[in-house]
Formats: sequence, structure tokens, C-alpha cells
Amino acid sequence: MAKSRVTIIGLGLIGGSVGLALKKSKLEIEIIGHDKDPGVAGRARKRGAVDKTEWNLINACDSAGLIVLAIPLDGIKETLSALKSYVQPGTIITDTATSKVPVLEWAKDLPGGVEFVGGNPVISANRDLAGHGIDAADAALLQGATYCLIPAVNASPQAIDMLTSFVNLLGAKPYFIEAAEHDGLMAGVQHFPAFLATAYAASIVQSQGWRERGKLAGAAFRAATELVPEDKQTAREQFLSHRVDLTRWIDLSIAKLREMREMLAREDAAAVEALIQAIADERAKWLSGKLDSDGMSPEMESIQNQTARLFLGGLTDRQRKIK
Repeated sequence: MAKSRVTIIGLGLIGGSVGLALKKSKLEIEIIGHDKDPGVAGRARKRGAVDKTEWNLINACDSAGLIVLAIPLDGIKETLSALKSYVQPGTIITDTATSKVPVLEWAKDLPGGVEFVGGNPVISANRDLAGHGIDAADAALLQGATYCLIPAVNASPQAIDMLTSFVNLLGAKPYFIEAAEHDGLMAGVQHFPAFLATAYAASIVQSQGWRERGKLAGAAFRAATELVPEDKQTAREQFLSHRVDLTRWIDLSIAKLREMREMLAREDAAAVEALIQAIADERAKWLSGKLDSDGMSPEMESIQNQTARLFLGGLTDRQRKIK
């Protein structure tokens, strides 16, 4: 009997880590990988993140019960458009983008019988990332991560259950949330920091004196500009997709900057100390996991063992529908 098939489109840090985690589970599944960069695809295969790779997108997705789009937002629309004429009923498609409203809108064009459940794995703040891309992929990358799940309105309970099992299998914690709420929250904790870092970097490098100033820029400047996007197309898509929320955060930050400017103007040492202490306390609470904890800490390995068979069973059932 042929193995059930999972296809991962995009074999970078997230896609590669998903593949490694699935391989570690030792489930009887075949993992097919596809990446637009042949070098990345080759390294993913050598690292054991996938069983084999396919250069052709359509061939890669042929007979897959689950397709994971681990690619940037600006590539998802094009990929879904390319797949919609070929993907077969019974297939589930998910993604890992940090914006969900536009993705769910694009997924409406998928043919009947093909189900979409949006996803966003939020890597734990306590996990150190040793680099980027497939070379930094790790089977344990998503252990303890909050994994947002945003099903399309027509997603069946069976499809949602299978994605829940998939998330548990990766060691992450499923978190169901509505698309607009998700995007509003992500704007504040991910997209605005990147936007703010971009504005800060631009104010420094595009002002007079940068050549001399750059000689003194060290680790602090590097850290402060680390979040400036490297890919202009992805940044454009993210910033414009979140323009309403970003505008709101810009206004809030301007108000906070004015407040802090007044502290400096009146030399209010007590106010500065109180602000720094309040931030430090709240950040420590967040890093410790006590920001919103119910005290429950179930054994993740037990959860993964319980859900492995559920995931494989659901995948096998959908594979039969495809055939």
C-alpha cells in the first residue's frame, strides 16, 4: 500500500523544521518537498527534512493529502492560483504566513472539496534561532510554540481535527482565532516592530553624517536594525496588508514618544525609572510564560503520541478520497 503523502512548499526555516518534525514522528507517510531554489531543495533532502523533492509545483502536490505552504505572503496568492486547477477534492491546504485575512480571501477560489485551514506558527520567545533558512531548521523548533489555526468558513470538522493533530504532532499548541483579530494582534507584535526598525534605520542611514556615524555603529545598532525586512516584495505585502493597524500603532507610538520627550525635557528621573521598571517587569513575566498561564503543563510527548495516529488516520482517509 502506498504511503499517505504530505507536500511542503517552501523548504526554509519553517518548512524544513516541519519536515524534520514529521520525519522524527516516524509515521508511515511520504514527505515531498518543493522550493523555487534548487540549492535549498537539495539541502533539505540531504538533511532528511523530506523524502524527495520535485522541481515542478504541480507534480510535487500530486496525490498529497496535506499541502503545507511554508512560503512568504507575497507568494501564496500565486501558488494557490497555480494549484486550483490541479489539486484534487479531499486535499487539505494550510499555510504558515503571519497574515490571515488576505490568505483566506485568496483561498476562496479553491475548487469544491479542497479545504483550507490557515496557520501561523509563532516560535517561542525563549528559543534561540541559530541562523535562517534550511540550514537552521530543527525538528524541535516548534516545541511549545503557539500555532494559530484559522479555518476557512467551509472547512469541515474533520479537516480542522486533522490540522489540530498535525499541530500537536509538531509539539506546538493549537490556538484558534478569527482572521481579523489575528492580523490585528500580529500587527502590534511582529509587523510594527519591523516597520519601526525600518523607520529608525532609514532615519540614521539616510541622514547627513551616516558615513562618519557608521564608523561608530556597533552591536547595538545591528540589534536595533535586525528586524528590517530583507525582502522588499514581502515587506511591501506585509506593510500594505496591515496598513490600518500599522497606522494605529504609529499614532500610539508617536504619543508615547512625545510623553517620553516631556520626561527628558523636565528631567524627570523618577518617571524614566518607573517606565523602564514597568517594561522590565512585564517583559520578564512574558518570557517566563506567566503572562497568561493557567498553571497547566501537559506532557507534550504524551500529546504527540496520542495525536500521531489521529493525524495519520485522517490523512489516510483523505488520501482515499483523492484516489
